[in-house]
Amino acid sequence: MVRCQGLLDSPRQIGADGHACWTFEDPAGDSVDAAVAFLVEGRELGQALVFVGGPETEKVVRSVEPLASMVADGSLEIVPFEALYPDGRRLPDAEQWAAYEAAVERARDAGFTGLRVLAEVTALASPEGSWRAHAGWESYADRRMPEHRMAALCCFERDVLPDAALAAIASAHPVVDRRLHDLAPFRLFARADAVVIAGEVDAFSSGTLRQLLSTDDGDAGDRVLDLDELAFVDHTALLALQEYADRVRAQGGTVIFRGGPPTLRRLAQLLGVSL
Repeated sequence: MVRCQGLLDSPRQIGADGHACWTFEDPAGDSVDAAVAFLVEGRELGQALVFVGGPETEKVVRSVEPLASMVADGSLEIVPFEALYPDGRRLPDAEQWAAYEAAVERARDAGFTGLRVLAEVTALASPEGSWRAHAGWESYADRRMPEHRMAALCCFERDVLPDAALAAIASAHPVVDRRLHDLAPFRLFARADAVVIAGEVDAFSSGTLRQLLSTDDGDAGDRVLDLDELAFVDHTALLALQEYADRVRAQGGTVIFRGGPPTLRRLAQLLGVSL
C-alpha cells in the first residue's frame, strides 16, 4: 500500500500507517480540529486511540469536545507523558521504539487493527539543541511504522521551536502541515521496500537531508532510495546523497538509487559523482 504523503490542510485521511507533523498556536484552538480529524479516521480504521502530551494539552483533551467525550467513553486513552518519556526525556531510539512496538502489540491483542497516537511533544524538541536528535528519532520511527500499522500525529507549538527545528522535524514526516511549506520543501519517509525523498532539495535544505540520512544505522544490507517524487535537486543535495552511499558501502551495505529528476544524473556526470 502506498503511504499518504504531501502538504495537507488537515490530517483527516492519512491512512493506517500515516505519520504527520502538525503545528499549533493555541492548544484549545487550531490544534483541536486537526486532532479530531486524525482520531476520527483512526476510529473508522479500527485502531486503538492514544494521546500523550504535555499537561496544558492534556487539559484541553480532557475538557474540549468531542475529545472529552472520547476520553470519557474510553475510546481515547490518555497515557501519562512520563510513562513513555521518563523524566520528560526521550529514550535512546531503539528503546523508545520498543515501547511503541509493545503498545501496538497490546492494541492488537485487544482486538484493534493497530495503534494511532496523538502526540503533543513540543517539550521533547524544545531544549536547546535537542531538536536535532528529535528529528532523527522521527525519521527512525517513520521507517518502522508501516510494518506495524501505527499512525502518529506529532504536534508542535510553533512559537516555541525555531524555524530550523520545525524544518528538520517536519522533513522527517511523509505528511506535513501545509503552513510549513516554506520550511520543509522536501520529505524523507519510508514506503514499502524503499526510503522516499519527495519535493525539492537545494543548498538551504541539503543539510537537513544529510542529517536525516545519517539516522540510518549503516549496517550491512541493501538500501533503496526512491527519488521518483524528487522534483528538484542541486549539487549540495547530490553530495549529501553521495556521502550517504559512501558511508553505507563502507559498512558493507549497498545503495540503489531509483528514479529521480533528469538534472540529478546530469549533475552527477558533471561532478564525477557515482551514485
